[in-house]
Amino acid sequence: MTMLGFNIQSEKLTNRGRIDAVLQQDGVAVVVELKYHATTELETLLNQAIAQIREKRYYEQFLDRKVILMGIAFSGKEVGCRIEQIV
Repeated sequence: MTMLGFNIQSEKLTNRGRIDAVLQQDGVAVVVELKYHATTELETLLNQAIAQIREKRYYEQFLDRKVILMGIAFSGKEVGCRIEQIV
């Protein structure tokens, strides 16, 4: 992502918790939440990741630009990603 021009911050502290990662580029912020569990279904973990970003409003400080929410989940050997845009 750095090669694509994104500035990356990991474990960015907010007053509501820690954002796992934020990728920023001119006019765009990608708020990332990572989830892992060996036996929980991938879909459940992805739902939890996006829900955490929304419930803790991790995206609020970036509303002056396009905001993308990204949940990445690892369940056993499966990997999944969900992307949503704040409108």
